[in-house]
Amino acid sequence: MSSRTNLTREDWIHAAQHVLVTSGVDAVRVDTLAKELKITRGSFYYHFKSRSELLEGILDNWRVRATEEVILHLRNAHSSPLQQLQRLLELPSHGRTAKDAAAIELGIRAWARRDKQARRAIDEVDSHRLNHIEGLLIQAGIPSHEAQDRAYLMYAYQISLSLLPNDETLQQRAQRNLRIASILIPEESAPI
Repeated sequence: MSSRTNLTREDWIHAAQHVLVTSGVDAVRVDTLAKELKITRGSFYYHFKSRSELLEGILDNWRVRATEEVILHLRNAHSSPLQQLQRLLELPSHGRTAKDAAAIELGIRAWARRDKQARRAIDEVDSHRLNHIEGLLIQAGIPSHEAQDRAYLMYAYQISLSLLPNDETLQQRAQRNLRIASILIPEESAPI
């Protein structure tokens, strides 16, 4: 941020995500954010009509960054479906960025347990991610009747990585991901 007076909509959303992660959705309040950002509430109302619009912004930002941009990045890498699946399995191991993304996702999932708007966002993202993984598995030669179950297992594995404590080294995680990939993507498919 170049200046506190030039806060962008994204600055407010990122600050709100931080509060969501550290204190939960009930703590995401205009006054709290303004105090944290050391600015008046007027800046908030320049970018948002209400707290509800900010909460919607959190969900939209998460949806784009944690799903759309990831899928686009994988597609633009011009790699095979199996290579894309392997990269998806590796995502939770990508250092600080992955930990931050996992924390935001867990905050949104906790919020979704009691809020319909957040629940709809979670359902939409889960469906989109599962369909993408299933499509990659089908492209990789997995029969469609098996691809749905394998996609679900792969996705559940990825989500669980953000929930479980992990003191493995990067090499140990990479080896585990290869073993998981070999379980979910049989040898008769093209090699990763």
